[in-house]
Amino acid sequence: MNLFKIYIALLFTISFSFNANSTTNVFPDYTMAKVEGGPRTVIQAMTGAEENVTVLQPTATNLYVTIKDSNGDTAIEAETQEENTMISIQSLEPGDYVVETVDDYGDYQEFSIAVE
Repeated sequence: MNLFKIYIALLFTISFSFNANSTTNVFPDYTMAKVEGGPRTVIQAMTGAEENVTVLQPTATNLYVTIKDSNGDTAIEAETQEENTMISIQSLEPGDYVVETVDDYGDYQEFSIAVE
């Protein structure tokens, strides 16, 4: 009878340890890392005689902005740590452009603009 109780206790212990281990993540969860930055917005505006692009980001982190023409050539590059960055596009030739933004965490976003 004592052997039966020990057997039951041993099964219970082993079963409990498997259940406890099944909730433990063996691999690190990289998606849980806190990342600054986040979704950005690009606004193209014409104010008087000046045309500009405003790049908005939710937090003031390093942000690299590149404006490329339809051939993929870089027309303007800017680096900022502001939540609200205004870039003059007055010197650009008329055409379609892509505004690329990337932060220190590799979060890349692109936006299309048209300069008239």
